[in-house]
Amino acid sequence: MNTPPDLREDGRALAQIQPYAEEKHRLLMYYASLFARAIRDKWDSIVYLDLFSGPGRATIDGSNRIVATSPLLVLGLDDKFDRYIFVDADSKNVAALKARIAEEFRHLATLVKKGDINQMASEVISAMPIPGKSRKVLGFCFLDPYRMSNLRFSTIRELSQRFMDFLILIPTGMDAKRAEQYYVQSKNKTVDLFLGDDRWREKWKEEKRVDGDYGDFIVREFTRSMNSLRFLGTDLTDTVPVRNDKNSIVYRLAFYSKDKLGIKLFKQSKKYSKLQIDLFE
Repeated sequence: MNTPPDLREDGRALAQIQPYAEEKHRLLMYYASLFARAIRDKWDSIVYLDLFSGPGRATIDGSNRIVATSPLLVLGLDDKFDRYIFVDADSKNVAALKARIAEEFRHLATLVKKGDINQMASEVISAMPIPGKSRKVLGFCFLDPYRMSNLRFSTIRELSQRFMDFLILIPTGMDAKRAEQYYVQSKNKTVDLFLGDDRWREKWKEEKRVDGDYGDFIVREFTRSMNSLRFLGTDLTDTVPVRNDKNSIVYRLAFYSKDKLGIKLFKQSKKYSKLQIDLFE
């Protein structure tokens, strides 16, 4: 899978991303392609959901480069989904993404909605094809929150009413560890809502006594919450740590599926995307 070329300015909204975000995009592209190819004959309809979509293009911090981001990268893959659903809370991002899709991918079945996904999960579900006795529908949902406060576990629980695999960015370094002193306060409900569990503080006190890592703790607790919904995985070692130029972990990408095939495909994607990174370093 070749790296997409840099793009020219088109006058529309642009996100700003760090150079290490391209590792995330490589993994997402490879898994989405593998998912669509491997699942196609097993399900009647497959849907891609990107629920913190952004405007579809971004500048790379510290450079003049403009690159495509997750929505346009996945739309541009040779292996197609039957439907694509995008959500973003920013009206400028939504307008820019709609315009870019109209220019490049108007032949595909897409829906772009403005709003907070935590308030509109049921609306997103209703936009998916309706399953039936002879119609099976599977979603692949990419959740890319900048902070834990952007995503509530109740949203995942609601989306999980449909057959769904999840690739989730857990902001361990860029949020959890930075703000630990605030999040542990009983009045702060950020982590409670992110994990869907308010009993984590006592667990963390015990783990911190033995020099535990707060970011790793959040990942393990999040996985326990996903396991409670019968999702398989994800051991900490199965996540993908994304590091900055100082070799510090900024966030982890965690994959969850109720099917062993999904887990197998993600492990294959990890291996391939790492090989790509090693080749270009």
